[in-house]
Amino acid sequence: MKTSTDQPVCGLVDPELVAQVVGPGELRTTGEGAVSLKARAVRPASCSIAPADGSRPIVQVRIGEVVDSADFWRKRLKQEAEKAGCDLRYTDDPGYGYTCDYDSGLYNPGSSVEVLRGDRIIRVVAYKWSGSTHNQRVEIGEKIALSADENLTTYDKK
Repeated sequence: MKTSTDQPVCGLVDPELVAQVVGPGELRTTGEGAVSLKARAVRPASCSIAPADGSRPIVQVRIGEVVDSADFWRKRLKQEAEKAGCDLRYTDDPGYGYTCDYDSGLYNPGSSVEVLRGDRIIRVVAYKWSGSTHNQRVEIGEKIALSADENLTTYDKK
């Protein structure tokens, strides 16, 4: 897929944010991307974004609707953070959730932003990003989460 500067990648992420991680040029995406509100009640909108040549880094975005209560998701995110050995980073604004750093395994080097924003659960992972720092990955993850939330709101209005 060739990127366009006026359309979000997968209907979710502003192209300039993607380019900050994966670089300029053509992209390879997998996942359904933006899907209807009704569909998101069952499964999250999702997109995995990488350079078209199959190289790395990779950005994964998943965004779903809160079907249970927000309190259920706050408790779940807190438990996930504890289980992963990560601290809660967000306790109010821009949402409630945590970040995690991966220095081994599939996501190495990588970081995730896992956050409840309003009525949405947003999960962003930037990984296999050589030379990046935790702070860079978290900063771009936060921007991508906000971008996906805003773009999905726009998508829902169409």
